[in-house]
Amino acid sequence: MSERPVVVDSSVALAIILKEPEAELAVATLREWVRTRRERVVPDLFWYEISNVLMRKHGFSSLQVVEAIHQIERFGLRTVHPERSTLWLVVDRAERHGLTTYDALFLATAETLKADLATLDRSLQRAAAPWVVTFEEGHRLHETPAVYEHDVTWPSYAGASAYLAELRAKARATAEPT
Repeated sequence: MSERPVVVDSSVALAIILKEPEAELAVATLREWVRTRRERVVPDLFWYEISNVLMRKHGFSSLQVVEAIHQIERFGLRTVHPERSTLWLVVDRAERHGLTTYDALFLATAETLKADLATLDRSLQRAAAPWVVTFEEGHRLHETPAVYEHDVTWPSYAGASAYLAELRAKARATAEPT
C-alpha cells in the first residue's frame, strides 16, 4: 500500500521562499517526498495565495514572484481544481474550526483526497490534527492536539440539502465520460 498523498499548504512554500527558520526542514521533507514519489497536491488557490502574500505583504516584484513560483514548482506539486460543492465543506470547516475560508480549503482538499496536510500554520494544524504533517521530529505530530470546534450554522439553511444534491449531480455529470 502506498503512502497517502499530502496536500501542501501555502505556509510551507512561503517559509521556503522567505527563508524562514522552518525552510531547511521543509525543503528536505519535500525532496524526500519527491524521491519516494509521495504525491504532493495543492488546490489552485495555492498559487494565487503565494503570489498575493509575496507582492502585497513582502513587496516582491512580478519578476521576483515568477522566480519564487518557479522555485516551488520544482517540487512537482499537482494542482487540483476543487468542485464548487467543496465550498460546503470549506464553509463548514471555516466555521467549525475558526479558520479563514482560504485555510479551510486546504483542509477540505486534504479531507476530500483522503490525504495528509502539510502546514506550518498553527490554527490549521489544530484543525487537521489527525492528518497533519509537521516539519518537526520525523515530520509527524506525536501527540494529537485538542481540536476545538464551534457549532456550525449552515445545516439550518432550509435549502441546504437540495442545493448540495444539485451541486453533487452537476459534479457527477461533468465527471462522467460522454
